[in-house]
Amino acid sequence: MEFLILLGVVVVSFMWGWSTREKVARKQTDKLFQHLIEQEIEEQEQLVRIKIEKHDGVLYAYHVENSLFIAQAKDKRELEEKLCEKFPGKRFGCSEDNLKEVGFTS
Repeated sequence: MEFLILLGVVVVSFMWGWSTREKVARKQTDKLFQHLIEQEIEEQEQLVRIKIEKHDGVLYAYHVENSLFIAQAKDKRELEEKLCEKFPGKRFGCSEDNLKEVGFTS
C-alpha cells in the first residue's frame, strides 16, 4: 500500500515538474521572440534606403521614398563619410542592382 502511495506521489510530482518546466520555457521563448521583433523594428527605423547615381564621375545619393537629394561625392569612401556625417547613427541600404550599376560590386 505504501508503495502505491509513493508511486502516486512520484508520478504527480513528475507531471507537476514537467508542466512547470513547459510554462517557464514558453515564457522565455515568448520573451525572446518579443525582443527579436523589437530589435528588428528598431533596425528598420535606423535604416535609410538610398539610390546612388553616377554622372561624370560624381556620385549622387537620393532618398528612395521621396527622391530627395542627400549627398554627393567623388568616390565611395567620401560618400559614406558624408552620409554618416549627415545622419549619425543611421545605416544605409541600397539595392544590389543599384550597387552594380554604379560599380560598387561586380
